[in-house]
Amino acid sequence: MEAVSQFKENLCQAPLVCIDGNVPLSTIQYVCQLAREHQLAVCYEPTDENKASKPFLSDSWKALTYISPNLQELRAINRTLGNPLPAELPSRLEDVLQTAMALARPLLAHLHCVVVTLGAHGVLLCGKSLGGSISLCPGAHEQTAAASLCATHYPAIHIGREEIVNVSGAGDSLMAGILAGMLAQHDTDTCVRMGLLAASLSLRSYEPISPDISTFSVNQEQVKSRSWPEVQVWKMD
Repeated sequence: MEAVSQFKENLCQAPLVCIDGNVPLSTIQYVCQLAREHQLAVCYEPTDENKASKPFLSDSWKALTYISPNLQELRAINRTLGNPLPAELPSRLEDVLQTAMALARPLLAHLHCVVVTLGAHGVLLCGKSLGGSISLCPGAHEQTAAASLCATHYPAIHIGREEIVNVSGAGDSLMAGILAGMLAQHDTDTCVRMGLLAASLSLRSYEPISPDISTFSVNQEQVKSRSWPEVQVWKMD
């Protein structure tokens, strides 16, 4: 915590603060306290099933803005909070999406958006909606107290099985692309598709995070130059 607290001024001026489950619990709680006091936007990347629940061991999590769990991590978080759990996690896409929505729903009482990473199935955004779409931009969460809840499924970019050489960094690459889009103040579709582009590059790379990921390979123009599968939207209220 001491290592982070010396950068308090920088943190308080940042448009977005990112932490993950590798950070000590005391540091996570410190960042959440800063977020509460200074209305900071904080994104939490759960890292793995065993570390996912760290902020949820106390009320610290209520100061988070975004979290980006996979389905296993989302289940672990709900287990820590004492929420109902499915007997087992499904594999059929329709069931996966319904389960993800059910597990994200109780968290949205406090979080602005839950980004559920679904591997080959893409990503499901669950969050507060104004005008039928979820706004990701930092700061937007302050105005959406009366917003309704919705979920949007973005299918992954299709990659042949023979092209996939490494899956370990795809989730981190996805969130890096999404967050880069958010900081550039792009619309939600563009942000998520920047994330999907970054993830597709890492899946094809022998490195966990592809060295080809850059502002030249992952940007609004690259997103617009591709055709994308149709998204599906559900109301969650």
